[in-house]
Amino acid sequence: MTPVPPASRPAPRPPAPYDVCAGLGYHCESTHQIRRITGEERAHFFDWLDLDFESVLALLDTDFRDVLLPGRSEPFSDGLCAHDRGTGIRFFHEFHPAPGEPITQADIEKQIPAVRSKFAYLADRWRELDRSPARVLYVHHDAFDELKDTDLGRLRDLLASRRPQHRFAVLWLRRTPPGSVAALPPGVVWDTVPEVPGRWQGSDAAWDRVFDALDPRSLWPS
Repeated sequence: MTPVPPASRPAPRPPAPYDVCAGLGYHCESTHQIRRITGEERAHFFDWLDLDFESVLALLDTDFRDVLLPGRSEPFSDGLCAHDRGTGIRFFHEFHPAPGEPITQADIEKQIPAVRSKFAYLADRWRELDRSPARVLYVHHDAFDELKDTDLGRLRDLLASRRPQHRFAVLWLRRTPPGSVAALPPGVVWDTVPEVPGRWQGSDAAWDRVFDALDPRSLWPS
């Protein structure tokens, strides 16, 4: 096997301007890309979940209190996932039907104790992250360009209210540039990653560009 000449090897990524990177939805693209870029497989609460922005806010505001309460989950999207009506979460990966079959109510009822236990554990892990001294970069993938700069202000205020000493920044990723960024608070930055038809994982090159361009001065303003 011929060694790769040093000049042709990809340059290593510089040290990340954060200690932990955690996704805040919208769906699986962000989880895949964050794990690929950071090399971190340790799960966070919102990994692999499909949920909209208001559901993210409600989960944080209620400290995950209403996740998978009895009698509130049902098959959804022709049995492709289970929908938790109490939180708006669509679980595409946690409930498993018989091979070749859609998810049924019976599948949900049988499996929900284990799924509930998993997410109670992940909620505790999120609280530990709140309390830690780590600099946390939260990533919200606004995959359908639904949000405004004022919405990101709401998210930032809610994250700060959970623990005032928590040191964090927010990366707002859209498909196209936002109409306005005037209301973005310090420590909230934005960028774009394109949709890639037929590839749910998105564009590796676009996500790499975004993370390579992160500026510590914008994430952690003095």
